[in-house]
Amino acid sequence: MAGNGLPQHVRRRMYSFARTVARPFSDSRRVGFVEDMIPGLIISGHVHLSKIARAVYAGDTKIHGVEKSLSRHLDSEHWDMSPVDDFLLRRSAALVHEDTLIVADLADLSKPWAKKLDGLGRVHDGSDPKQSIQPGYMMLEAYVRVGKWQLFPLKLELLKTYSGGPTSENAEILQYIRTVQEATNGKGTWLWDRGADRNELMLPWLRQEVAFVIRQRGDRHVRLGDGSEVLMNDLAERLKPARPRRWPKRGQTRSIEVWLPDDAEHPLLLVLHWRRPNSTPFLLLVSPKARRPGRRAEWFLRAYRRRWGVEDATRGIKQMFHLELFLVRTWRAIRRLLTLVAVAFFWLNLWGDPTFDRLRDALLHHSWRLPKHPRPIMNLERS
Repeated sequence: MAGNGLPQHVRRRMYSFARTVARPFSDSRRVGFVEDMIPGLIISGHVHLSKIARAVYAGDTKIHGVEKSLSRHLDSEHWDMSPVDDFLLRRSAALVHEDTLIVADLADLSKPWAKKLDGLGRVHDGSDPKQSIQPGYMMLEAYVRVGKWQLFPLKLELLKTYSGGPTSENAEILQYIRTVQEATNGKGTWLWDRGADRNELMLPWLRQEVAFVIRQRGDRHVRLGDGSEVLMNDLAERLKPARPRRWPKRGQTRSIEVWLPDDAEHPLLLVLHWRRPNSTPFLLLVSPKARRPGRRAEWFLRAYRRRWGVEDATRGIKQMFHLELFLVRTWRAIRRLLTLVAVAFFWLNLWGDPTFDRLRDALLHHSWRLPKHPRPIMNLERS
């Protein structure tokens, strides 16, 4: 591939992807809007509509007029952008197989100086070490882990309950997870942090046969095989291995079958791991659907470590697109902008596919890349 033609090849692939996303729309104005927004987000790396307009248009184009047009499309109630959501869910769900990991979490979009945004709520600012409460939005995110680094978004949705909606956080999470489960035909294993350690979530998921691995806080009572109930932390102390002469480098792992007191029909697997002799045990609760043949306790530990990819995805979306700096004000516009950011993030993850091998290799070996050879160590001798 010629070095000078590389930007043209990248743009061609990017605009071809945008046309595929916009194909379900019959109105040429909506098609043009989608075809402008996706490349604009990728090129500008920003959610400001003025930057998106400058990234897509050049020359004598009146950028202010383009910006106003994009803003009208984002906020217009005369069209439905759900085909874009359906495209994202369908394409990502097609990547989910029986052994696929689905990482999920709740992330905040902090807007500390905002006052007049539609549906503005109160959230914990995750970027603040003091976890201060700020105006903002709470977002549910779910990604498909593919390969070593690819994270394809399944769902990026704002939660209405933080904005005063007549619903609860648990009800919204259950609704969105049910939508993803239907799209994936129940395949894949969900990985959740301690925030999902709730009866309101786990009990419905057990009835719906959802495969999940959830990290535990340790303050939950579980029922053992003999019918007795015990606190998880006390059970961990009881199962703590004796300190050997040499502690294994990878720590020690134990597992035991337990039941939730409110559900006696579904046996779960409690995985306990001690990294150091005096360390706090790492607790994982595994649903029956996730306990497939060949999956031992160590497998669930390795799988949960890959859950940290959702943190990388959150940081990537927030920093790559400056997501928290959005200037649109209505709930409809914010939600549509979030969906378009997810589609742009989907395209960036496509660079790990074999179909992008030529472009990826061309970028890595491009002539303008500075060579990074190891610098030799000079021996300084006394004169």
